[in-house]
Amino acid sequence: MTDERTLRAWWDGLTPEQRQRAATIATRSAPRGMAVDDLTATMILAGLPTSRQIWTGQPEHLVEMLDDVAAFVRRASQAS
Repeated sequence: MTDERTLRAWWDGLTPEQRQRAATIATRSAPRGMAVDDLTATMILAGLPTSRQIWTGQPEHLVEMLDDVAAFVRRASQAS
């Protein structure tokens, strides 16, 4: 389980556009594929857990948002 303070610090540092994208991804069923982009970079830099996905030919699905991060994003985005 990811530390709540780490998740909060990461969320607080996101731009409104990044928060919106994170919220959209968090509402998907697992696996929650993500592109390797600025949002993914913020997660990695914050030390949040991610999972590499098997190459499917879809470059937008190389990293996965894991369940505990998605649950936090759903809670945080609903509170905003």
